[in-house]
Formats: sequence, structure tokens, C-alpha cells
Amino acid sequence: MSYDDGTGYIQSNCNYDPVCQDDGLYLSWTQRVSVTDMDNGCTDEGGGKIIEAELHSECTAVITHMGTTYQKLTRPYDPTEVCTSSSSSSSQYVVDQMTQEEKYSLVNGVGWKTKIQQDGYFIGNIPGVPRLSVPSIKMQDAAQGFRTTDIRQVGQVTSWPCSLGVSAAWDVDLMESWGKALGAEHRAKGANVILGPSINVHRVAKGGRNAEYISGESPALGSMLTPAYVRGVQGAGVMAVAKHFALNNQETFRNSVNSVADERTMMEVYYPPFLAAVQAGVASFMCSYNLVNGTHACGNDELLKRDLKGRMGFEGWVMSDWWAVHDVDYPNAGLDMDMPGDDGNFGDANLDNLNDGVVDDMVGRIVGGMIGVGLMAEEEGGEVKFPSLCEIPDGCEDLYFNKTATSDEHVALARKIGAEGAVLLKNDGNVLPLDGIKKIAVVGSACDPSNDIEKMLKVWNVGNYFVMGGSGRVIPASPVSVMEGVKEASAERGIEVVESISDSVEEGVAAMEGADVLILCGATTSTEGSDRDNLYVDQDDFLKEILAETEIASVVVTMTPGATVLSNWAASADGILNVFLAGEETGHAVADIIFGSVNPSGKLPVTFPLSEDDTLEPCGMLALTDCTYEEGVLVGYRGLQDKEVGFAFGHGLSYTDFEYEWGEEGGEIGREGGEVKVTNSGSVAGREVVQVYFDGGEGYELKSFVKTGLLQAGESVVVKFEFADKDWSIWDNVLGHFVVKGGEWRVGVGGGSRDIRITGAVVL
Repeated sequence: MSYDDGTGYIQSNCNYDPVCQDDGLYLSWTQRVSVTDMDNGCTDEGGGKIIEAELHSECTAVITHMGTTYQKLTRPYDPTEVCTSSSSSSSQYVVDQMTQEEKYSLVNGVGWKTKIQQDGYFIGNIPGVPRLSVPSIKMQDAAQGFRTTDIRQVGQVTSWPCSLGVSAAWDVDLMESWGKALGAEHRAKGANVILGPSINVHRVAKGGRNAEYISGESPALGSMLTPAYVRGVQGAGVMAVAKHFALNNQETFRNSVNSVADERTMMEVYYPPFLAAVQAGVASFMCSYNLVNGTHACGNDELLKRDLKGRMGFEGWVMSDWWAVHDVDYPNAGLDMDMPGDDGNFGDANLDNLNDGVVDDMVGRIVGGMIGVGLMAEEEGGEVKFPSLCEIPDGCEDLYFNKTATSDEHVALARKIGAEGAVLLKNDGNVLPLDGIKKIAVVGSACDPSNDIEKMLKVWNVGNYFVMGGSGRVIPASPVSVMEGVKEASAERGIEVVESISDSVEEGVAAMEGADVLILCGATTSTEGSDRDNLYVDQDDFLKEILAETEIASVVVTMTPGATVLSNWAASADGILNVFLAGEETGHAVADIIFGSVNPSGKLPVTFPLSEDDTLEPCGMLALTDCTYEEGVLVGYRGLQDKEVGFAFGHGLSYTDFEYEWGEEGGEIGREGGEVKVTNSGSVAGREVVQVYFDGGEGYELKSFVKTGLLQAGESVVVKFEFADKDWSIWDNVLGHFVVKGGEWRVGVGGGSRDIRITGAVVL
């Protein structure tokens, strides 16, 4: 049982090392520095008394005093006791019935041999305990949908936009809808664990896995979107796994790089999305390959026991990334499950050396995760909410290889997400949406790229312009290219299309003859296992050269896996539309935007810099001893606040305009919140992402956002924001907790980090 003390981080357990005790009264650990009277209960420096209490469970009471939450034992203190919720009480009952062999089977994966996935198994597998109605755990990746590892699966599942592409919509409800669909497809294929969400904040712009990290450059963005993902997936009966914990910010030397950061940087930048996952009830965490402050993440007790299970109060289980266990002692550091289990570290002989309480805690966390999502009998009625559809190793092959889990509804949702996450970067002369034209020239190889299924099945981390490479890849059967999408939409409108699907400037110029508008395409991809070589689209030189020869209106469509440098040609293009790797419905989503069927409302979750030199490089061979996060909290857009950028974090244009003013009743935003009135002052319906930034002396930082509903021309909406003390706080490395920062805070509200429309100030 864990409690939030008001900072959002600090929580306590009944068996947590007590700091202040009087008949079982415990003080939240953040308040240790202010205890002055340990003989007369727990008080603050002003001698305040506990003034509110409510019974929380059979063994604890939740007590609130001056905004801080404590817990009090309702019976004499037992240092071995763990206060439990209903799910953990049930899990303890199950654990108590298990044999040692059954317990051991739940903490060590099966189904892999010498790093080769065996027939009849998922990407990750834990055998069940049938006599106790504990189902087997069947895990599958995640970042663009149900991972396809076999030709039979291609086309059976949806190849969705990448996770970053969903984030670019800045839409909590849409993220949850996507989570529900992901959960439904995984469950239909027999899986009950999805190895996502991936939520690391982007530190390195070239990061090979940035396309799957939904936080982009902002812990606030990740913190608001992560719970929606978890709710959606787990509401469909599939356990979610928050990953990769922690400081997994590059693929270069990912198994040996040592990420060195102070507590403030970790607490303020890299931990918040993970905390949000904990608070959303995520079933599991996956620890990362890298070292953190000198110790591998999966064997790092400060990371797993102190921060995750202690400070954040995580009650689920921690699994390793695949082959990220390097020592048999990792359970004592907080690791609960070794995946995929063929390394021998969690073998019976090694587990025999552990304290029985350690093993029971590991197993209880795993069983509790299953109970919490509804995979076992619930307490009331004995009904199983989500019964297992199959059991490994012999019962899942039909679902895994033959079941079609996608649907027309999911394909339509993939198209919607692609369009909602498309970001209109530039629209000079209102070149978009296309209207009143008779002929379009579509030019560039990226407008109709190959989708080499055979090659991708042979090499696990090959990506293309529709999907990223690696464990998150979902191979599309027949993805819709930009060319196909434009031609289909043009045919409906009686518009002629001339194509030049090469990167020949001469052929491209010829195709433009007599055309009203030119659509150019540029793209690049990324993959797990290596970082990007550069931040340019692969056709950068071609785009620069052909735009220099262009005399008609031009629109460039870019398909990217993250931050991208467009500066070599951006000034020459009239319009630029970016989609982050958008899966099988790429072309339809692009066409929906450029022809105006959908008014763009996506915003950049990352910065598009002017130069690669403005970004942090992955730490290389010379920095392996210590990859020091010298920039501290000034990550991504915050570190670029004094530099000119190509396109700023939070930027995204619309086909209409929006006006901002403070709400009529509340005035400017204050310490506890406020209201912002947004009016569609343009001529067409559209949606706006209202972004709130705070500046406590280190530059603007995103704190919150709201995406409006569809506003008709002239329509207004009042958006409400609420804030807590933690929003005005910084982490104090000396005191070891968040402290409200006094003085004046600037507040800016607008449509992007560099599109602040109204400002105010709050004095604390």
C-alpha cells in the first residue's frame, strides 16, 4: 500500500524504515528534516497536529495534515508486515499456496534457447500454475502494434503510426483509444502482456528508438499521455509494461554506456512519465540495458528499490530487458523477473540462495499484476474478467499465427491517428489545403517507397519509411504510400496526377510542366540497436536541388522517426507537412491533410533544430566510463531556448486561426490554476492544443496542455487548468525532496513553446 504525500513522488509502505513512530504513527519520509518532536507524535516545525484521518484498510489509516499524507497503523507495529490492498492481499493468498518450484517458475522466462525464440512461444513467456488458476504470461512487443515475426502474421494486425506519431496529436483521449485497440489486438492474438509503453524522454536527437518513446522532449507531455495508454491497454485485459527504466537515451553502446545524472535531473526530467505510469496502475516495469550512475539498471538497488518501489510506491513487478541480467544477485536489488530466461541467472540453484521473503515478494508482485488487470478470479463473485485465451507452449500457435486481429475500425483509427498526428510546419501563402487545382506533380522516391517484407523478416531491425526497425516493428502487408493516397484523393476530385518516382531532378522538373502544385517527399527511418547517422531525410540533396528549379507552388511531405534538420531546403518550400513514421495508412493520412478533409492540429513533440551541432550527440567510445548529463534539466527544447531553431517544440499550424485571452472569471493563472479562453477566429472548424509553460528562472517549461474539441468558426471555449505545489517545485538534492521555489514565476500560454500568446506571473 502506498500513498502520495502531495509532491507526486514520495510515498511510504508499512514496512518502510520508520523515521517517526508513536503508537504506529509514521511520518512521510520527505518530512524527516522537519521533525522536531518525536516523543509527541509527528509534527511539523510549527508544531502542527494531525487533523484528518480516514480508515483505508484493515491495517492502516490514511492521515492528512496540512496537505501532507501520512499513514498510521491501526494495530501494533510489526516490522515484517506489508499493508496490502485487495489485489495484493489476494496475491499473497495465492503465493502462500505455491510450492517452491511454482514460485521459481514465475520469475524466470521460458521459450528461448541460446537467444532463439522457440516454436509455440511469444516474445516473452512465463508458465502458469494451472492448479491455482494462474495463467501463463505471454508477452509481445508493442511500439507500432503487435510485433510481426512471421510471414503469417503480416496483415493480421494493424501496422499503426509509431508511438511518437500518436504523441504528436497531443490528444489524451486519442492515446487511450489507441491503447484500447492495441490491447484488443494483443489479446486476440493470445498475448496478455504488451511490452509498452516506451516513455523515455528524448535526450539524444539521433536516438534510434525515439520513434517509440511517447514523451518526446517533455516529461510533462509523457506524464499526461502515459496514463491514457495504460488505461486503454489494461482496460482491454492486457498488462502494460513501462519501459525502459531508466536513462535509456541512446542505442550506441547501449549495453555498456553509463548514464550519469544527479537526482534533480532524474526526478524532474526522466522520472515523471514513469511515475505517471505507476499512478495509473501499470502492471510492470522493464529495466534498461545501460548503467545508471555506475551500476547496470537491472541490478541497481537505488533505481529499483529506493526510487521505483520506495519513492514512487510501485507495487507491480520489474522484468529485465532481454539479456540485461549480469549477476545472480539482481533480485536483492529489486529485479523480479529475468527475461527471456535462457541466461541461467535465475536458475533454481541461484534462487535457493535468496531469502524466502525476497522470492515471495517477487512472485506476489507478478500475481498481483495479473489480479489487478482481471486475469484471475476477482474477489467478488469469483468471475474471471479476462480469461486466458490460450496457454503456452502448446495452445497458442493458432492464435499467434492464424488469428486476424485487425479490423476496418482499427484501420480507420490508424488513419485518424496519422492525420491527427501530422504536423503542418509551414504554409506560406496558404498553399494548403489544395483547392481549385487541376494538375498535381508528385515527385520523389519517398512518395512511393518499397516495403520489402522478405528483407524485414530476415533482419529483425530493418525499418523503412512506414515503420521503425527493431522489436517495435509491425510489418505492413500493403501500406498506402503518399503517391497512392494523393492519386486516390485526386481521382475523387477530378484532378490529374503526374508522377516521377525517382530522385532525378531532370525527371522531376519534366513532371512539373503544366502542374499547378508540386508535392515532394523526403523520408528517413531509424532502428533499435543503433542511433541515426544524421538528422537529415535521405533525399536532402535532391529536395534542395529540385526546389531550386521549382517555379510553381511546392509542398514537401516528410516522414521521420524524430527530430529532423530541414534547414537546407525549408526556406524554398511553400508548405511542409511532417508525419512521424505512420504505418500502413500513411498515404491516406497525408491526403486527408493536404486536401483539407482534416484540419491539421498536430504539434511537434520534439524540436526540429537548424543544425545537428545544436543537439547532444550519443556518448561514444571515449565517454563510456561516464556519459555525464551535464545539461541537467535543460534537455531538448529547454536547452535550445537561446538558439534559433528550425521548428520549435510544440509548433504546429492549422488552416484556421486561434485567439487567446484569460478566462472571464478567474483572471490570469494563479498558484492553483486558472482559465484560458480560446476562440476560433478563422473561417473553418479546427482544434487547438492549448499549452501552458512555467518559467521559474531557467526558461519556459511545459507544465500542462489541453486539446480542445472541434471549434467552429467564431466559436470559443474556456479551458481550465489546475496546479498543485509540485508544479511550482524543484528537487533539492541535499534535502532529498521537492521544495516549492519561492519568488516570481512567469506563466506563458499559447500554441507552442515559441508561440506564447498571453503571459502572466505568479509570486510564491
